[in-house]
Amino acid sequence: MRGVIGKKPIHLLRKEERDRSPELEDMWIDIGAESKAEAEKLVSIGDPVAMRPNFHFIGKNRFYSKGTDDKVGAFVVAEVMKALSKRKLNVAVYGVGTVQEEVGLRGATTSTFGIDPQVGFALDVGFATDLPDIPKKLLGEIKLGGGPELNRSCDNNIVLGEMVRKTAKKFKFPYQEAAAHRASGGTDAAQIQLTRAGVATALLSIPNRYMHSPVEICDLRDVEAAIGILTETIVSFKGNESFLPL
Repeated sequence: MRGVIGKKPIHLLRKEERDRSPELEDMWIDIGAESKAEAEKLVSIGDPVAMRPNFHFIGKNRFYSKGTDDKVGAFVVAEVMKALSKRKLNVAVYGVGTVQEEVGLRGATTSTFGIDPQVGFALDVGFATDLPDIPKKLLGEIKLGGGPELNRSCDNNIVLGEMVRKTAKKFKFPYQEAAAHRASGGTDAAQIQLTRAGVATALLSIPNRYMHSPVEICDLRDVEAAIGILTETIVSFKGNESFLPL
């Protein structure tokens, strides 16, 4: 079922209406129905709505799409699991596609509790700052194509973080340093690390332009580097690591 999001035309808006963003109750989805009875045959109260798929490559290495946050993270997880299936491992590995991160980290809560891991990697997107009007003083110098962001924050285990960076340097995978602009929260890493008795956690973020819009842009080179870093880090685990900072 297709439809278009509608609202009052700008020509008919009062001045005070023009100066504020439209509220949800002031918008609707026009599905072309000619009557209430016809509409009720097509949709029901509570039916979910999604923007139409719109994946396109833009330039040689970049692509845009709706929901890149966090489809790109799910893609990285899938590709890492595929790569690990061909390697010899000393540890068990679980690939999880968590849900409802934006409304309370709910999928990370239940998944991590059920698996009870010693180590957890969170895959998300981060703010690319190679744009006009993005506060680099707050978010740092992050560009598309420069590699995934390796984060330093209360959500990231220091020992695990150093292992990830050492692996990236050893295999010459590009990465970018990112410091959190708040103490904790915002990604699944915040909940993973607090599960049960605690989990050593690291967050890898794919630089993203226009986050939470229908045209988010990411770079395949950052995706490929994230896959490589995660794969080689997991392969390097012996199974008896300690993640307690000395």
